[in-house]
Amino acid sequence: MFLENILDNPTCQPVAERYKKWYEFMEKNVEFSFIDSEMHTKHHCARVLLLALIIAHQIGLSDEEMNSLSMAAVFHDSRRLDDWLDTGHGKRAAEYYKESYSKYDISFDERTYYVMAYHDRDDVLGLSEIKKSPALSQNCILLYKIFKDSDGLDRFRLGPDGLDVNMLRTKEASKLVDFAKYLLKKSSE
Repeated sequence: MFLENILDNPTCQPVAERYKKWYEFMEKNVEFSFIDSEMHTKHHCARVLLLALIIAHQIGLSDEEMNSLSMAAVFHDSRRLDDWLDTGHGKRAAEYYKESYSKYDISFDERTYYVMAYHDRDDVLGLSEIKKSPALSQNCILLYKIFKDSDGLDRFRLGPDGLDVNMLRTKEASKLVDFAKYLLKKSSE
């Protein structure tokens, strides 16, 4: 299993079993459109998954909220067409999730849909779209911020200056910058 060499780390330990469950789900069920990707792979999604779960655990989110973030992580780059900006891949991934969730033993979560659909957009747009939906709870904004931070923390795969730490939205993510570098290093071993 990818990242198994790091799951005993004290930072990962509280979320290790949930990570394994969702990683296995992704491996078995989520198909990626851009199979030649070098940057937006299942390994990237696995690191985002682990980072999202760690942040969620540190904040004290519920099992339901952690599952929402997990679904977003495993589907979020599945409908990319290239490794560049590809604005709109979040919405395509959200639609893929919406079309396929019933095939599996998971329920549709509107928060997951919105987090995923707007993860590739500017925060002004993403947050305004979330706020427009009366069905979404206030915690959807928190889930969005956690997810964007988790995805951002894996930008070190793009190079040592891949992440602007001033763009992180949560204090928990800010404390995980060195861990994210370590995670990327360990994931290549």
